[in-house]
Order: sequence, then C-alpha cells, then structure tokens
Amino acid sequence: MLKHRKTILIWCLILVILAGLLSACNGREQVQTKMQELVIGIGRDFYGGEQSPGFAHNSTGIWESLTVLNENLEPVPHLAEKIVSDDTGKVWIVYLRPGIKFHDGTLLDARAVVESVERIAKHPKLDEYGTFLNLEKVEAIGEREVRFTFRQPEPAFPAKVAYHGCPIFSPHSFDAEGKIVHPYGTGPFKFAEYKKGEALIVVRNDDYWQGKPKLEKVTFKVIPDPSTRLAALQTGEIQAVADVGGILPEQAQVIKSDPNLVLLFRPVTTTHYLLFNNKKPPFNDVRLRQAASLAIDRNQLVKEVLSGYGEPADTLFTSLARTWVVKGLWTTDMQKARELVMQAKGEGPYKVVLVVNSSLANRWPYKPIAEILQAELKALGFEVELKMLEMGAWKEALKKGEYDLTLTPYTLMTGDPDFFFGRWIHSRGQMNVQRGVGYNNPKADRLVEEAAAERDLVKRKELYVDLQQLVVSDVPLCPLYHDVCIYAAKQEVQDLTLDPFFKPSLEKAWIK
Repeated sequence: MLKHRKTILIWCLILVILAGLLSACNGREQVQTKMQELVIGIGRDFYGGEQSPGFAHNSTGIWESLTVLNENLEPVPHLAEKIVSDDTGKVWIVYLRPGIKFHDGTLLDARAVVESVERIAKHPKLDEYGTFLNLEKVEAIGEREVRFTFRQPEPAFPAKVAYHGCPIFSPHSFDAEGKIVHPYGTGPFKFAEYKKGEALIVVRNDDYWQGKPKLEKVTFKVIPDPSTRLAALQTGEIQAVADVGGILPEQAQVIKSDPNLVLLFRPVTTTHYLLFNNKKPPFNDVRLRQAASLAIDRNQLVKEVLSGYGEPADTLFTSLARTWVVKGLWTTDMQKARELVMQAKGEGPYKVVLVVNSSLANRWPYKPIAEILQAELKALGFEVELKMLEMGAWKEALKKGEYDLTLTPYTLMTGDPDFFFGRWIHSRGQMNVQRGVGYNNPKADRLVEEAAAERDLVKRKELYVDLQQLVVSDVPLCPLYHDVCIYAAKQEVQDLTLDPFFKPSLEKAWIK
C-alpha cells in the first residue's frame, strides 16, 4: 500500500513539473508573439494619402512594383517574371508571376496592372516620376501579359517601373477619380491604421507570396525632432530608427557607446545639392556659380560636419550608379574661384540669401553645412544671409524664385540618369521648375531628350557623359556629398537592413 502511495506521489510530482514546463513554454511563446512587434522612429510622415500614387511610402511594405533595383541600381523583375521589348523600344511586354494575391484576396493579373497604370497615367498629378508621360496605351493581352506602347522609345522602362514609379494595387483599392479608398497591395504587410502626424501601422500579410514575415506588426512613429528620436530609442519607446536622415552624424557616437543599441550605416542613392537661382543676380552669371562651387571643400565638409558619414561628391549624382557616373568632375580650387569672381567684375560684396528648410535640417545637418558655406563664400566676397523656413514656406519661396541659394536632397530613385537630367536639367523639368532653379540651355534640352530615347547603351553613356560635363560647366546646381545613411536599433532587433533606397527589410526582420 505504501509503495502504491509513493508511486502516486511520484506521478503527481512529474505532472506538476510537466505542467510547470508547459506553462513556462507557453509563457515564452506568448512573450515571443507579443515581441514580434516593431516600432520604428522616422523623421517624416510616411503617409501620402488617398490622392497620392502609393498612399504610403514604399518603406511600409504595403505595395510592390513590377521591378526593383539591385545593389548596382539595375532593374530586376519583382511582380513581373520577365520584361521584354520590341526592336523599336516603344513596346514593352510584362509577364507577371503566377499565384500572387492582393491583400483583398484577389489575384494579381494583367487587368489589375492595367487599371493601376491607367490610374496613374490618367491623373498626371499621380505620375510624380513621369513614368507614363509618353504612354500611348496599356492593355492586357493575356491573363498575365501586359503590353505597354509608348510614343517614343523608352529604354529605361524596366527601371522607371521600380518602386514609386509604378505602385501596383488591387482595382478595389481606388475609385473612378483615382483616389485610394483602401490600399490593397501585394506586399509583406497590410495597412492597418493611420494616426495623423503620429504613426502609420501595418500588420503582417500571412499569405505573402515570398513567405510569411516573422514580424506581426510594425508601427512607423513620426518623431520630427532628432534629439527626441534618439531619446525614444534609448528609452525603448521605439526599437529602431530606420530611414534616411533618421540619425544625425553627431548622434552616432552616443549610439556607439550605448551597449543596448547597434549603430548601422550604408551608402544610399541620395545626394545633397546646393541650388542656385539662375534667373537673377548674382547667380545668373555662370562665372559666379562656378566660383561658388570651386570654393566648397567637400572633403573637409564631410570630415567636420558629417564625421565621415558621407562621400564627398566628385560625381554629379550617386556614385552607386556605376554604369553612368563620371568621377572627378567636381573639385575645389580657391585660386580659380577668385579669378572667376574678378572676371565677373561685379560690384561686391554680393549680398545673397541662403534659405534652409527647417524640416530637412531636422534630418540632416543643414544648418552647420549652411554656416560652412557662408564662411567659404565670404572669402569670395559674398555676404550670405541664412534664413530658416518651414517646409511649405520653403517650397513657395523656391517656386517663386525668392532665394539665391538653398540646400536640398535628391534621390536617384530609378537608378537611371534621365531621372536626374530630365527633372533638374531640362528647362521644363519638374524639379527645375518647382525649385525655381530657372536653368535654360537649348543644348542641354536636346541632349536630355536624345539620351532618354537612345536605345544603344554605348551611345547613351556617351550622351550622359556629355551632359555631366555640361552641368559642370554651367553649374545650375552643384553636388556637396552623397549620403551614407546612419540607422540604429535595439540589440534584440535582428536582420533589419536597408537597401540603396533606404527601404527596411521588414519581411526578414524579427525580435530576438
């Protein structure tokens, strides 16, 4: 009888231990499930709205495009399985991958792509990148085949339909006016909620065609002030800062010294420029624009202000575009700069206004950069007044030409040179007009148009070499440095990386 009682007692103890182990395991599973939520701090709002092309920034993982660009900025198929053109370069056929579903459960097919493209093409304000400016028609020629016909050759078509150039949504996502009622994309995450000016929230797409992400929920928290962003990361209010301009160079050492944080960085396709108002004195004189550019010590700027987190720009746009860039074009030569100022024979000192966008200055060290430029230009006889403006006022001032100098970032989002030259250098280019640069050179217009339509790669490269040399000569703007994006995360955040276009790897990231 005693032996029997001992046996019962032993089994009871075993059951208690097993119950405890199961409870502990279950607890760990609950903790792990709860922790698969990532909060990312950003310095800008990723919400674009119902009347924007993509509703939200591509970093949110809601929608995808026909192609993406690899580390060499070359287009590779994404939603498309392959893309081929005819002999003229005016007709492109896109073959879609099979079995991909939108967030509303409908299948990605040719009809859906046609409707997404027509939404953009029929509403020019949605075609921010001019992807379909020369589109004649788009049509479904099979269940998964789409034919694009253009009025002129489009050699860069596969690059133009990457990222924001061609977001693809389910036809149920938008109304007849092109307004997005709900963004049903194909991405690894679904749109869940937007809190105006505060946060944008996405949740996992369990049926994602490339495999279910580990993260269940991602919140993009808007924190405009850089000091507040860093403090939020240190206290655990957020677990990462992962966007271009999210971490300022002077904050890097603070993160390095914090054992709970990991400092990360990578070159991205953003370049920072000094813009000149080409339409009024003194910078309507090309010699003074040349002199100002030659006075800038880009190496010293990167060393002193950026703590080395940047690349001094000797190329016009990102050096990651290896196929296209010409190196060594932008140099420093104070002696030559002084000679050019003497040749201009203007009545000095020249009084000019350098306007700085306060919102951009919260993401990059534009104020200290402006102060360095102020000092460098003073040596040439320029009295530079610095003026801080809010985003809206800055855009309005530039559009009206009410400035002499300003600083701006620009990202080569398609990896193709036309995305720079067609927008900044052509006299009718979107950025040339909107930013009040006022550059107008018939030779530049001709070269831009010819290069954009040239199908022969060798000839196209030659045209872009000519254009880069022309810009160095005319200096409607000048590059300062190419961005090295600094980002950071808590130690427990795993596999969070950025691509050359600063898109975070949400589909791979997880919480340890």
